[in-house]
Amino acid sequence: LLATENITVQVGNYNTAWFDIKSRVLGLPDWKDMSKDVEDLFIGHEVGHALFTPYEGWHDSPEKLKGCPRSYINVVEDARIEKNIKSKYPGLVGPMARGYTSLVAKEFFGDLTDIDWDNVKLIDKINLKAKIGTLLDVPMNSEESTLYNATMVTESFEDVLNVVRDILAYTKENQEDLIQKPESLPDFDESDTEEENNDPTSQGHDDFEEDEEDSSSSNDGDNPSEQDENTPSSTSSNEEAVASPLPVH
Repeated sequence: LLATENITVQVGNYNTAWFDIKSRVLGLPDWKDMSKDVEDLFIGHEVGHALFTPYEGWHDSPEKLKGCPRSYINVVEDARIEKNIKSKYPGLVGPMARGYTSLVAKEFFGDLTDIDWDNVKLIDKINLKAKIGTLLDVPMNSEESTLYNATMVTESFEDVLNVVRDILAYTKENQEDLIQKPESLPDFDESDTEEENNDPTSQGHDDFEEDEEDSSSSNDGDNPSEQDENTPSSTSSNEEAVASPLPVH
């Protein structure tokens, strides 16, 4: 109903919620202790992707996405769609805030008590501040704060890409020692179990654009993206699935 279309809801053994932009499937983790607020948070967030994340933009050619790692896009796009969904449905503001409070208490974002912020990339700072900034003091210098503020006022998907390019440029210039290329290319790990391979939320968080990968980029969604390493059987490509990225610190 919130999505204003007939989307399919799929519950499974996932790390977090996700939405498949192409097949219009919303995935929810099968958590026995999930509170109503967390459920509303997950549904509200993923419906935000259903309503506001453009399929065409998410699947732009590597040339158009140059300078835009998909994991970075997801973080900035998360901020945009959450702003939009809460504006469209103000009743979600409270449940989503309480849902994030519950997730922090369950250490969904990891142990936040003793973070070495010098070893946290800007994109991860932005992800934490955008989602749980009222619960966690995320230190930023003036330039980082400017990029965070730019993230929070994006209106279009093109705005998202422009901010992502600026964030990556800052990271390369100021946090080069934190940038690491993924050890594995975006293919299924043969050691993964079938259950793990069916989880679109098992994701890397890399700093490389598609055209910088050693292997060829996906063609019309034939290969998994660098952001989502695993895909549910109902999707044709895990590049379709948009999952809320877990911060790395």
